[in-house]
Amino acid sequence: MSMRKIRSFKISTRQKEITRKVLRMGLDLPAAGLDGEIALARFVVELSQKLDPGTTYEFNENVLWDLGSDIASAQEMFTACVVTLGEKCTQFTDTLSPAKQLIAQTILFEFLRTAALFVADLVKEQAEKEECETLQPQFVFVPKFGLAPEPKFFREALRLDTESAHKILPELLKRVQAQKVDTSFAEGRMTPPATAVFIIPWQKKKRKGKK
Repeated sequence: MSMRKIRSFKISTRQKEITRKVLRMGLDLPAAGLDGEIALARFVVELSQKLDPGTTYEFNENVLWDLGSDIASAQEMFTACVVTLGEKCTQFTDTLSPAKQLIAQTILFEFLRTAALFVADLVKEQAEKEECETLQPQFVFVPKFGLAPEPKFFREALRLDTESAHKILPELLKRVQAQKVDTSFAEGRMTPPATAVFIIPWQKKKRKGKK
């Protein structure tokens, strides 16, 4: 049962929510040339216009992928997912002053969180159609955006250690045809950098009344 999906998509900007979150973090807006909340909100919108989100994901059941033993779901039903924000957003943030770059990278993490959750919801819908349910994602790759703190969604998720991740990423990206969304991994570098790779395990729904 193949369920590969290759698509571009739009993600919710969540302008007000992200603006409030950045303000609570106490980042130095004046040093970034952002004069208060309205300027910050406009910057969130400006950065959202640099996004080119894309995803490809592939369902697997009982087909042996060479992912090693550290992936919890490697021998079971799972969907492997690649989600990227595209190249332009990080090219833009690289041109900014350090203070503004930190704020931009913090915002990018929030955009990537939204994109990953969007794809996880699509996979959950697929699972439900097959009378299954999805379990907690296990992340193989989450980018580092300078000194920007990871959102809680990434920080508290199941994570594969860096060495194991680097070993399996080429095979995993090949399996999901990540080149369809211009994503690749070579010499320890992910392209585009604003990309997350994760596995979502499936399990059959337990029938009510059965122990």
